Amino acid sequence: MSSFDSNWGNPSTRGSLASLFSHMFRLPILAMVYGMEIFVKTVHGFQRIADQSVDALTSPPDAAPGGMPLSSEGQSGPAQPATAADACSSGTQEQHTEEVRKEQIKMPDTNLNDDMLKLVRYKILFIKRDYEVAFPEQEELVYDNMNDGAFTAWKVAEFIQSLNRMEVPSKWEKKAYPEGVQVRNEHGRTTRYIHSLPEDDKKYLRVYFEVLQRYPREKFKHDEREVEELEKIRRILDDRLHTGGSAAAAASPPPPPAAPEPTSGGGRRSPGGGAVTG
Repeated sequence: MSSFDSNWGNPSTRGSLASLFSHMFRLPILAMVYGMEIFVKTVHGFQRIADQSVDALTSPPDAAPGGMPLSSEGQSGPAQPATAADACSSGTQEQHTEEVRKEQIKMPDTNLNDDMLKLVRYKILFIKRDYEVAFPEQEELVYDNMNDGAFTAWKVAEFIQSLNRMEVPSKWEKKAYPEGVQVRNEHGRTTRYIHSLPEDDKKYLRVYFEVLQRYPREKFKHDEREVEELEKIRRILDDRLHTGGSAAAAASPPPPPAAPEPTSGGGRRSPGGGAVTG
């Protein structure tokens, strides 16, 4: 019989082997348990950091009555130096404030689809590359109900028709654009007018406009005017009727004188009432 078989029968040897086997089984289990504990603590730490970041973003930190910030236990203490989380939260708040400010900027009103009287400010733009020009700003009272496309077409056509009175911009003069400008001497000053644009370049005309103010329009006075005209006609007819009756009465001849009555003595009465004998 071998030495192992002889030692196996020894109780002390069997106890040591059992203890060894139990340790071999327990070590993996203990390692797994310790690993789980470390993982849970790590998750809790991340969760606590996330909660602190959310609190810093949503509400300002509380301060003690004396002006000292409160510590984590709720007691006043010296201010802690700013951390990376605080810097991140400050940058986020500034970005949010900037977004709110941009949203509050009033966009230009370009709605012309109503029947009110609208004060519109506009300018003609020429957007051809290297020839970009914004012509002088103008204002117009618009009472028609139209869309922005109709207003743009109206003002572009009006601009093209007024090129004879539109001075050549200085940027165009340097580039000798356009061809066929008109030169006039007015009040001792030489003025160059556009006169016309190349047909292919008219597609570069644009209109920028905005509605400055709206005013209610007065109602039509057709009914009031009709009543006034009818009153005038009635007065004219009444005047003619009264004038015609007075003129007819004045133009009628006086009634003829009555014939003398015969007297009993065979004479006749004189116009003075005495009797005239034959």
